[in-house]
Amino acid sequence: MKGLGLSQTSSMEEREIENLTPDEKVTKRQEKSAPILKKFYDWVSSTSQKYITNKKLKEALTYAENQKENLIKFLDDGRIPMTNSKAERAIRPFAVHRKNWLFADSVEGAKANAIYYSLIESAKANNLNIYKYIKYLLDELPQLEGEQTEDAIEKYLPWSKELPEEILSFQGTYKEIDLG
Repeated sequence: MKGLGLSQTSSMEEREIENLTPDEKVTKRQEKSAPILKKFYDWVSSTSQKYITNKKLKEALTYAENQKENLIKFLDDGRIPMTNSKAERAIRPFAVHRKNWLFADSVEGAKANAIYYSLIESAKANNLNIYKYIKYLLDELPQLEGEQTEDAIEKYLPWSKELPEEILSFQGTYKEIDLG
């Protein structure tokens, strides 16, 4: 299918520029991705004018037409990813394990689940050694004296450069655990 091929070509172009600065991405996207998207939307427009019996294709074409303005914003802003795949992968564990959350015995238990999940997912996003990070927090945070202000806690957050090197230097990969 021509539309799918154009979409895949655009994705390949995006992978080639993933390590560039936002300004460099805009330049490359205007040079390479913009013409591909023009061809894609020309195809969407011409295909939409035909009689289409495939309901899913018709829905996809209608969506592409209705969301065109939002779908092409990444061309002009190098900070915007072409797809939201990274965000979807990040929230996948929440969707997979949401049934488990039904068994939180209290509001406090549900809040604790949310806090731990946020810490773990933030640690993943910052490429931390999760086990060592959580152990470090459990060892260090109870030792904090006085009021626990934002400034006092800042150095313990997953994006802090003040974390011990053994936590910051994680080189492995994260594997989703199948809890059945």
